[in-house]
Amino acid sequence: MKNPLITMTAVTGKPTKEKIDSYLKGLFYNGIKSVMIYPRSGCEIEYLSDEWFSTVGNFISSSKELGMTVWLYDDFNWPSGDASGMVTKNEKFRLKAITTKGDNFGKISTKSRHNSGLFGEKFFPDLLNSEAVDYFISLTHEKYYQHFKDDFGKTIVGIFTDEPSIGYCQENDSIAYYEGIEGDYKNQFKNDFFDDMKKGEIDFYINANELISKRFKKCYLDKINKWCKEHKILSTGHLMCDNDPTGAQKHSGDFLKSLSSFLVPGVDEIASCLHDPTELALFGACEYAKGENGKMAELFALGPADITYQKRRCVIYLASAFKIDHYFLAISHLDMRGNLKVCDYFNNFNTDQPDFGGMRLLAGEAEKASCLAKLDFCPDVYVRYPHDVAVKAVREGIWWMEKLHCLINELTYKGVQWKFIDDEQPQDAPIIELGSDYEFTINGASLDTSNIKSRVEIKTEDGSDANGIFVRLFENGQILVLNLFAPSGFYLINGEKIYLETHAVVTDFEAKKVKREEIKSVFKVNYLNDNLIRTMHLNGEENSEISLNSDTGVTIYKRNGEEISLDFKPLSCNLEANGLSDGLKELYLKSEPLILKKGSHTLTAKNDYKYLPTAFLKGDFAYKITSEKTSKIELFKREKEYISGKKLYDFGTVELSAKVTVPKGTCSLEITGTELYTTVYFGDLLLGEKIATPFVYNVDSSHWEKELELKIVQRTSMAPIFGDTDYWDKNVEACGWRGTPSTCLHSLGFEKLFWNFKEV
Repeated sequence: MKNPLITMTAVTGKPTKEKIDSYLKGLFYNGIKSVMIYPRSGCEIEYLSDEWFSTVGNFISSSKELGMTVWLYDDFNWPSGDASGMVTKNEKFRLKAITTKGDNFGKISTKSRHNSGLFGEKFFPDLLNSEAVDYFISLTHEKYYQHFKDDFGKTIVGIFTDEPSIGYCQENDSIAYYEGIEGDYKNQFKNDFFDDMKKGEIDFYINANELISKRFKKCYLDKINKWCKEHKILSTGHLMCDNDPTGAQKHSGDFLKSLSSFLVPGVDEIASCLHDPTELALFGACEYAKGENGKMAELFALGPADITYQKRRCVIYLASAFKIDHYFLAISHLDMRGNLKVCDYFNNFNTDQPDFGGMRLLAGEAEKASCLAKLDFCPDVYVRYPHDVAVKAVREGIWWMEKLHCLINELTYKGVQWKFIDDEQPQDAPIIELGSDYEFTINGASLDTSNIKSRVEIKTEDGSDANGIFVRLFENGQILVLNLFAPSGFYLINGEKIYLETHAVVTDFEAKKVKREEIKSVFKVNYLNDNLIRTMHLNGEENSEISLNSDTGVTIYKRNGEEISLDFKPLSCNLEANGLSDGLKELYLKSEPLILKKGSHTLTAKNDYKYLPTAFLKGDFAYKITSEKTSKIELFKREKEYISGKKLYDFGTVELSAKVTVPKGTCSLEITGTELYTTVYFGDLLLGEKIATPFVYNVDSSHWEKELELKIVQRTSMAPIFGDTDYWDKNVEACGWRGTPSTCLHSLGFEKLFWNFKEV
């Protein structure tokens, strides 16, 4: 698929046409050709107002000029179906539940949503109410069509619905309710709804779940899908709790059938946690769904801010192995003000990232992955998705189907090719089923996984079982190998020995035999930007210590609306924040340049946020953070020389240069021990750029036996400016949802450098 990366663009502030133009050009010229317009926390435009549609129009016109495509998002924040509280202003349009046991037996109620602060109103919309859904569509989908009719099916290619659910109001003693369920129950099951509910047997809950599921599909999912087809765009999105059958049945009933309603079915893989026990079952559910126009995954939203390109590439290829070919990148912020509201996790896909140029290379990898997504594979075994067992589990207070996830992972890491099935009864491979006793059978007999024959054998170099290696063997004989979380090293795949870095992607097993000669030059270090680092104030502590081993020039930035002091004297910051990235500079003001004298200083600030600090320091310095009660920042002179194996803790772009003589016979230059976006030059001649292993750059014979200037340019993410986020998570008392922890891989430099020679 061409250009399968789609940024989920968080519309923050009140962006001008000029800002939108600049933002989209930054995406386009770095390999992103499709955006989703995503009204989210930090947006200061009234949702669905004339100003909102004018802003959307600016996105569409700018995208059209660049030849980009646009996806719409059907609500403000999530979950979808409420139009930012407009639907649930009407009491009869609020989601309902009926109590199935206890003192309140038979009581129908509307429960409020949790008070996370992420949502516009306190009630959930009733997606079992056809009238409520029609009203929602009239407020959102129809309004977009009225404003941008001529762009539908052209620049506008689809619309995204996010975590619509019938389960938000349910608890252990209740199920979702709609008017008429009693009659539907009588007609289909020939029993009285309340009589069966009073008995409390599991058959009642299974029957009710079937009715509720059909109603949700008919009232919401099918209506959205039908509307999109009629208006020549695609419907996509994902459902709530899609990574586990228990939560999935609660929130969408018969999950696989609900998911198959979309033209582009999707799942929510926002944690990028490849060792998460639910990861493979999540993608397996999407692989099953009957998408007519491909499949989708929302990726990376929980970050971390320094997630490497190597890991991103691995996640995308893993998704492709389950036939997913649309990769929605979360999140791409117009600016960072949303971090005041959603403050516990952060990732960013835009030019604020110093290494954003690497997106061009990731886009190329995503196109290759989307081609793999078109390939079929033959299962060694089928696994029946346990809908009815999940209903029973929920009623018994079991909220994670751990046994299923353990089975899926065990099969995968043994090389067994498996597929989910629903009601089908295929004959070409055995079927594993989970019974109501929570035990597995295979074709009716007790399951012994050691008896399952697989087409692939995965072993460590010493012949023991490997854990964390994923292999997909396609019908055409092509093979994909991913190291999800196993240690770097040699592995045997069907007897073939290959070296796999963590998060490595291998599609070509051809052995490339080379001999190496290590390069041990001393490099000159050229810092291409000033450093930038926050001060950190945990748990309301106002003071942060700055320690210097020499007089140092700095500029101090403060967030708009805040006051800061230096050495207990108010510090004036009233200049435009030039020198910060586009996503930050509107939110800050800066001081005049200062000289901080050698010794210790105190910066005082309030209202600090993990990913939107109250204060930054900028200047030509290196730093080290010593985290105690609050942060102590040590500033010192930057390194001027570099040798292999050293680490440079810095932010932005660094050039390492040295004079080298290229040996005769050299075929390539190889860099080991880095995961940064790395570009290599001989003088001003580009040898190549890489975002993931192997970092190998071809060398032409015309360079042999010449003395040349070798330049290695590396770029970090923006993560270093936020300091020690791991320490923040461990020590902040009021931290909510802690996202994926920092990878701590933003140090510049490399372990070793080699000339490679082909072996004859």
